[in-house]
Amino acid sequence: MNPSGDIGMTVRKRRLTLTKDELRRPFVDAEGHDHLPIMTPTQLAALCGVSVKTIYHWIARGRLAGAFRKRGKHVLIWRDRALDRIFNGPDWNND
Repeated sequence: MNPSGDIGMTVRKRRLTLTKDELRRPFVDAEGHDHLPIMTPTQLAALCGVSVKTIYHWIARGRLAGAFRKRGKHVLIWRDRALDRIFNGPDWNND
């Protein structure tokens, strides 16, 4: 029972931190070759299952700070850093 007396589920926030190996493991093949360490916003959007507009929104809000570089009109994203910011960074407010 939760504090209100209901027989519902008690929701508990628990922060799960992923290790560098856990973040990298899905991208290493059987021979140990690392694939796509640098991505475009389109590739990161596909990987995360969000729209490209969402990736640009995250960049504008500073949520991927330190994980990308703008070179002219191109944005290059370091995959491991971006995933670390997404999974292990501070919580985001719904703004």
